[in-house]
Amino acid sequence: MTNAEFPRLAIIGCGSIVSHHLLPALLRLGWRPNVLVDPSPERLEAVQALLGRNRAPVAVADWREAADHFDAALVAAPPMFHAPVGQSLLEAGKHVFMEKPLAVTLADAERMVQTADERQRVLAVGLMRRYVNGVRWLKALVDSGQLGRILRFEAREGFVYNWGISSPSMLRRDGAGGGVLLDTGSHTLDLLLWWFGAAAEVDYSDDSHGGLESDCRLSLTMASGASGTLELSRTRALRNTIRVYGTKGSVEVHLYENHIASDVPQILDFVHDGFSANHIPPQIFGDLFQAELRDFADAIREGRPAAVGGRDALPSTALIERCYATRKPLALPWVDGPAPAAAPHTDGPRTDGPTVVVTGAAGFIGGRLVERLCLEHGAKVRCIVRDIAQAVRLARFPVEIVRADLLDREAIGKAVAGADWVFHCAYDVRSRRQNIDGMNALIDASLANGVESFVHLSTFSVYEPLPDGPLSEETRDGDRAWSYVQNKLDLEAMVLDAARQRGLPGVVLQPSIVYGPFCKPWTNAPAEMLLSGTVVLPQESGLCNAVYIDDLVDAMIAATRSPQAIGERFVISGPDAPPWAAVFGRFQEALGVDSLRFQPAEAIRKEMKSLRRDIAMVLQDPKKIIQIIVRWRPARRLLQGGFDSLPPRLRHLVMVHYFLKKKASRNQLWLPDAQKLALYQARAVIDLGKARRLLGYAPRFTFEDGMALTAAYLRWAYRDVPRTAPAAARPANEDRQPAPLPAPTETTRVGNA
Repeated sequence: MTNAEFPRLAIIGCGSIVSHHLLPALLRLGWRPNVLVDPSPERLEAVQALLGRNRAPVAVADWREAADHFDAALVAAPPMFHAPVGQSLLEAGKHVFMEKPLAVTLADAERMVQTADERQRVLAVGLMRRYVNGVRWLKALVDSGQLGRILRFEAREGFVYNWGISSPSMLRRDGAGGGVLLDTGSHTLDLLLWWFGAAAEVDYSDDSHGGLESDCRLSLTMASGASGTLELSRTRALRNTIRVYGTKGSVEVHLYENHIASDVPQILDFVHDGFSANHIPPQIFGDLFQAELRDFADAIREGRPAAVGGRDALPSTALIERCYATRKPLALPWVDGPAPAAAPHTDGPRTDGPTVVVTGAAGFIGGRLVERLCLEHGAKVRCIVRDIAQAVRLARFPVEIVRADLLDREAIGKAVAGADWVFHCAYDVRSRRQNIDGMNALIDASLANGVESFVHLSTFSVYEPLPDGPLSEETRDGDRAWSYVQNKLDLEAMVLDAARQRGLPGVVLQPSIVYGPFCKPWTNAPAEMLLSGTVVLPQESGLCNAVYIDDLVDAMIAATRSPQAIGERFVISGPDAPPWAAVFGRFQEALGVDSLRFQPAEAIRKEMKSLRRDIAMVLQDPKKIIQIIVRWRPARRLLQGGFDSLPPRLRHLVMVHYFLKKKASRNQLWLPDAQKLALYQARAVIDLGKARRLLGYAPRFTFEDGMALTAAYLRWAYRDVPRTAPAAARPANEDRQPAPLPAPTETTRVGNA
């Protein structure tokens, strides 16, 4: 079809889904929009640029301004606007393609369906997974009876949320309408009801605390008698499949890719639309968008209903509404306990506490701090983040999410206005200027607004390489040649100088090895290494000064209440220091793998310097030459210190291939670099005496206590991740056990008395 043969089209809402998927699909069909509608001039301009300046469509903020220029509308506005926009378009006689969900409430969805019927307009819904070949094959298989009577099913879908969203409203109920259940669940529940029929009973739980859920679980009993479960997540990588068990066999089908497995060969031989499970025609993501939009155009031209129309979306809309109405809290032990000071959970946290600003709130430490401020202290929290997409766990609470750069003094001033406490958890590994100038802006804003407390989160790495024996706030500074140490020491000095000279109520905390649920460097990274290959540690194992996240949060909150702590810095750790071998051993045990090996430290150093290893790595991925170059200290310092002044293309290359971590491939050999090797051998023991005296700090979690909660998280988060047998990656001179340790094998903190 030529563009003249398509109905005149308006795109209403010009966000990421349009620029990344819907508009490219339209252009592949030869269907160019006549009208673009969005209240944001920036988003309008971005989509216009994709269309070319010479053929730019009409661009307006409200579709009514261009109502005479289109006959059909593609609506990709935030979900809370779907019903009012869709209803008014249908009443105006326009055909409507509605991105999922059709509406947030069943009443609104039914009203749109009724209006479409009355006006004889096409109402299509973007439930594109109905066009996946494997999904359609499963529908035909179930209907054919070859699985026998369906007994049960298990569906699990999740990924770590990374969708490009530009507005905090998409993480609020008044913009998004709901969390992962409404977003991902609109697709998955539609398929479950399409395959198995109506749901008679549902038991629903999620992790919302007055905001948008990021994880949820449904237990379903279908009218047919089949039962099943569905888990959805924005925080975990799940297997993204459904397993269906019938009286004649079982089958596993990917929810949006064409992968099928079964224990019965005859099931795999089942043919639908000319293909069997082993010969499914390949599809790319864009094919699905193209198929649903082509059907929308054909339905308008042929005067028929859409293949996936508004009425098809009603069952899943009703079920989602039912789930929210009967919601129960999802039990997550690392959120709910054990915390003696925690208040009982209700549908919404207390809101009678202090007003608190948290920078770096989307990170591990900032995120847990926000959780406990809301749950236990009734705080009104403003979360400063740079990337809205990273804030989905924060959105579980009714917090204020502020998208701001610390270099934007005006934005930071507004965020800090009226705050009682400021917690500075943000740190940018890429840019010294971002850290130093951002600290200046935050200190100035805090002084200008008269905050009661300013707590800066530093690190005990300012003492690296760590000395053996006692380590305290009086220990000599670490190696300033490492830019991380230099930056952290400079930031500490800024806070302490402002406290002593300008009256900032500033406190500096230096946490040690912080671990716990969602910690990237000291929980997720070790787990992912153990799951993806062989992890090598030195036989000469040192001590791990570990602190469970809730102990650190205790110290952070205590720092706001201790006038004698102002102008001081405190090393914060847990009550014991287990050997590194024991730490990794507990991770290995929790994950059910055998991936840990030990070598002499000198052998590890030689292996890391091996030319053969470098050549093999570069042959596997030529871009890894950057990772080899940066082992040379002057090159590393140049990249870290001069990142801000690099040309744009080189800056992008360094960011992608040096700063950003890539997903690990299987059968990796994980060797510690020089800095980690020294850390793993160090036998420092942190003296908590100063923190005990001035902060009243009393760590509650031994390593075993904290690891019990962390192990539960690991089993929950990594249940679906394939385990890799480490034998193929095992080095020649490795050992499964570390060398004998000098007594004692576990050290109690100095300063316990």
